[in-house]
Amino acid sequence: MIWFSAGIRASRRGLTLIEILVALAVMALVAAISIPTIDGLLSLKQRSAAKDLAQTYTWLLDEAALRNVAFRMVYNLDKSTWLIEAGDPATLVFSNPDAREDHDEKVEDDMAKYTKREIAEGAGDDEEETRGRFTGLGNIAFKSAQTLPSGTRFSFVYTPQYEDEGLTPTEDGPPDDEEDEQVAYTYVFPDGTAEHTVVRIVDEDDETDGWTIEVLPISGEIRLTSDLIDPSESMEWIPEEGPEIR
Repeated sequence: MIWFSAGIRASRRGLTLIEILVALAVMALVAAISIPTIDGLLSLKQRSAAKDLAQTYTWLLDEAALRNVAFRMVYNLDKSTWLIEAGDPATLVFSNPDAREDHDEKVEDDMAKYTKREIAEGAGDDEEETRGRFTGLGNIAFKSAQTLPSGTRFSFVYTPQYEDEGLTPTEDGPPDDEEDEQVAYTYVFPDGTAEHTVVRIVDEDDETDGWTIEVLPISGEIRLTSDLIDPSESMEWIPEEGPEIR
């Protein structure tokens, strides 16, 4: 009986301070090993998403010429999705936000001349045509919106239509009304050129950790880098004025 009670007391004495310290050291070591692994996985997801986009633009440049259509990339920055649409090869693309807004206002004024019935019967088609009509594609791999991998998001999408900083996600999270979501458009044309585009994909918790895709105008060259690109600096080589002809 004496031995049995002593065993009970021994089993109830708990962990010693040394045992607790050893357990904490093991936990710290496991955490130190696993954290870089998680960071590496997120970085791999960002790079994979950026590489997919870069390859998509390469495909679009070739496909636009074959089909004689303009392609539009639709980026929903609040939902972290992108989608391909096809439209009229003569679609207008604007060099700055003011030009785009002025054109949209003019179209709205022109369309206001018609009744809903007249519009349904085809009146105003010429005015609407200048906006470019884009539809989803049923015979390519990207039939629906593609979502970025978990843990990643768009930091911004730049084209000349959206000023120097580009379009960014809604600051306080996705809005309640879908019409208020931040949606950016970029274009690829059948002559092998593209609108100057910069897309930045980042860790959803770290704005500085990410990858950048840049599509250059005229040449259609596509760049993929982990550096943050300033769109205005990348186009500094273009002169503000053309050469004088004598």
